[in-house]
Amino acid sequence: MNFSNFTNTTAVAPFPNLLPAKQAELTAWIAITLAICFFGTLNNIVLLRVTWPLKRQKYGISLQLFHFVTVNLTMCLVTIPATVFLVHAKRNGWPIQSNACAFIHTLYSINLFLVNWADGGLAVNRFVALYFPHSYKSWSTTRVNAAVIGGSWAICIGSALPTTFSAGGQGMAMSALGQCTVLPTGALGAFLLISGVYFMSAISGVGSLLILWKCLRFRITTAPVVPDTHADAGVRERTAHRRLNMAKMLLFTFIWTFVCAVPGFVVVTRFPLFLRVNPVSGLWIRTCIACQYAFTPCILLLSNPEYRRRAKLLIRNEPVPVLERDATSRNTKRASTRGIQIRSVLDREGGDS
Repeated sequence: MNFSNFTNTTAVAPFPNLLPAKQAELTAWIAITLAICFFGTLNNIVLLRVTWPLKRQKYGISLQLFHFVTVNLTMCLVTIPATVFLVHAKRNGWPIQSNACAFIHTLYSINLFLVNWADGGLAVNRFVALYFPHSYKSWSTTRVNAAVIGGSWAICIGSALPTTFSAGGQGMAMSALGQCTVLPTGALGAFLLISGVYFMSAISGVGSLLILWKCLRFRITTAPVVPDTHADAGVRERTAHRRLNMAKMLLFTFIWTFVCAVPGFVVVTRFPLFLRVNPVSGLWIRTCIACQYAFTPCILLLSNPEYRRRAKLLIRNEPVPVLERDATSRNTKRASTRGIQIRSVLDREGGDS
């Protein structure tokens, strides 16, 4: 990555003299990015209410999903707007401390890492639910979910702080426009990026594909094997349908994250001079990132009929019932009480993995 157009945080470079067209583009970037963040804040608040977990839920995915939506909300409400206002303040000549990036970009890094780890945690949760259904309850208790969330916070903060305190040669820089970035160096810098970004992104991608494959296999193999009562067939159909919905949620979320990350990755790796020659247009990379967090709730709502129904009630200002227990938990419990044939199918499906 070429950081030659950035200055070290010990000195704040003056704002560049921009042509009128670039001044207009910068104004448009600020307005559009903040508008997307505002829209994303509303979306995530609605989804936060829709996914409100059960007060007495002992196991399931609701707590992790609630945490995932919360960190997305923080991105749209606080983190990304803070980076935009830093550019706005620098353009207007407001005084900016030399260590401003140490606060703003540290917040951004921690929030970014948390979103990745929360997404990966959801993928792992669904993987266990489908490949090891009879062990799901013990791996999805409130204590386990709380430990996963607490552990992700510890890892994300630990991955961001070395750069904040310039440990191991790491550092931050502020561009002339007011955008902050990290300056990863050496093996430690690579390790921090991998642990915060790439590792859990890979887990999310692989997990989503494995979940989708398992759901498709479940639908194909269970239909001809258990030609039993209509009640049993209905249970199998509902189980496959709900698990496919959850797989689609995770897979579409990963695809959307990938689409939003591609522009920045391509520009930084293939066209590094673009950020130096045209830094104002390079700011639109941050807008693409904002779209990821703003429109993820739409994907979750469109992929889950129960969430859509609850969202409609919320928009109409009608009473919203308490969210039912995790669908996979319900399905596992039903399957275990419906008969030996369905249990044998689920056991074989788990054993094939």
